[in-house]
Amino acid sequence: MDNANSLPNDLAQCHQLLFAAHKQSVELEQQAAEATQQATQAKRHATQAERHVAESEQRVAELGRVLDETAASYQELQQEHAATLDELAWYKRWAFGRRRERFTEGEGQGHLFDLDSPANEPEDSATPHQEAEVEVKPHRRRRKKREIDWDKLPQIHHEHDLPEEEKNCSCCGLPMDRIGEDITRELELQPAKLEAHIHVRPKYACRRCKEGVSAAPLPQRPIPGGIAGPGLVSEVIVGKFSDHLPLYRLEDILTRYGVYIRRSTLCDWVKFAAELFKPLYELQRELVLQSSVMWTDDTSVTVLGSPQGSFQGQFWTYITDEQPYSVYDFTTSRSRDGPASFLQGFAGYLHADAFSGYDAIFLDAHSAIQEVACWAHARRKFFDAVSSYPREAHQMLEWIRQLYDLEDRAHEWSVDARRELRAYESNPVLDRIEAYSAELARRVLPKSSLAKAVTYARNQWQALRRYTEDGRLTIDNNVSERTLRHQAIGRKNWLFLGSEAAGPRAAVLSTILAGAKRHRIEPWVYVRDLLLRLNADDQRLEEMLPDRWAAAHPEAILSHRLDESRSKAIRTRARRAHRRARRN
Repeated sequence: MDNANSLPNDLAQCHQLLFAAHKQSVELEQQAAEATQQATQAKRHATQAERHVAESEQRVAELGRVLDETAASYQELQQEHAATLDELAWYKRWAFGRRRERFTEGEGQGHLFDLDSPANEPEDSATPHQEAEVEVKPHRRRRKKREIDWDKLPQIHHEHDLPEEEKNCSCCGLPMDRIGEDITRELELQPAKLEAHIHVRPKYACRRCKEGVSAAPLPQRPIPGGIAGPGLVSEVIVGKFSDHLPLYRLEDILTRYGVYIRRSTLCDWVKFAAELFKPLYELQRELVLQSSVMWTDDTSVTVLGSPQGSFQGQFWTYITDEQPYSVYDFTTSRSRDGPASFLQGFAGYLHADAFSGYDAIFLDAHSAIQEVACWAHARRKFFDAVSSYPREAHQMLEWIRQLYDLEDRAHEWSVDARRELRAYESNPVLDRIEAYSAELARRVLPKSSLAKAVTYARNQWQALRRYTEDGRLTIDNNVSERTLRHQAIGRKNWLFLGSEAAGPRAAVLSTILAGAKRHRIEPWVYVRDLLLRLNADDQRLEEMLPDRWAAAHPEAILSHRLDESRSKAIRTRARRAHRRARRN
């Protein structure tokens, strides 16, 4: 009512007011439209912002995933780089360095970064068999005087006298008197020679009765119907399986001696000899399986003659001390069937490496075989890790050295005394190795050489500690590796076996020659006697065993090898005793 009264009475003024109101209404509509447009744009910008935020979050997630993958790849590359460096260092040492795993210590410098040693620990008053303190002088190797037993050799005298005209005195011209002589001995060699032994057997018959012809029997020959005598067959066998000469070289050697004999003929002689020695081989195998402690190892050999071409066969050696024999076996592969077949009926401790083929034997619930692992293999892996982890590897090597020093001290002790020493002194060292291995397993790079060494030791730990249970056991399996070294030397010379059937024959003959070498028997004399006796169907196989044959034939013992082994053992123990005394 008040607004109506406020309107002007003039029509023109009313039109102006209406026009102004309309104009204001239009401006408000424009402003509302602009505000709506701005709101739409703001909504669109907000949607775009939300999309950008989502894309950013997705990008951040992708970058995080890429970063994680990069970090994992970098860590893997670090491990591969460390493993490659270890492998390169191993190849360099193999190609250019020393093969012996030994460190040289300086006088007065301590030992290997002041690592833990028995000298730094409190002494245990309960330790049995404690050694008295003795002063060990350093061992100095002296050259042994050459001594030749000239009386054993054929004596051929050569007299070198003066001419008759020089036997007169140059001063007075009278004949000079013989007042003595100078004797000079000289060793000479006559090459071996082949001899044709012609056996003549007169035949006798009665002209009146005509009851038949009588003649002396033909002496036993190692190969019936063959031309080879026992000495010649023995020379071929010893040359091939003891001197490691391939048959083609023996063919050339016999040609130098005056007779050409084809290689195929030599192969036939070897085959016949192996078949002849098979009963003696089987006897040694049965005796070895009766022992309660055994050492074993294997090595590969190339075998020809297969329809598919060449393949890798395996020579296995089985060694015992209770029965002093070293028996070889041959298999066409390195599968577990080889040792499982040979060890049927064996019960006791088996020293072996970590070859997985033995696992089925050790884990069999019905098996009576207990595994004894080799500390030499474990030590070698820590030695290979010295360049990448010197502190940790040296610490482990120091403890392993302590274990070997204890074994060296107890070498001449009785079985019971050795077992007690291991229980009181070796077990604490083994406890420290076990604890430190668990610590290293948590912090070293998984692909590093040290991690491989730790993993090997932890996986074999129970078997590595088993040698402390019995004084007859040894800390390592080196005796079987030394025995297989003869096969490795031979393999470098004759390179391969000609057929699969040659493998078992080589195992038989290698066993015979290994027995001769182990007991220091002159191999040619031993093989020749076996050929004659076995060919004559001599059933006294126990007398042909290498230890019993050596006791019955002391004249055939190679004393120089026995003296050499004894003197070398004395020098080694003296050197180790001096090293222990210097450390303490």
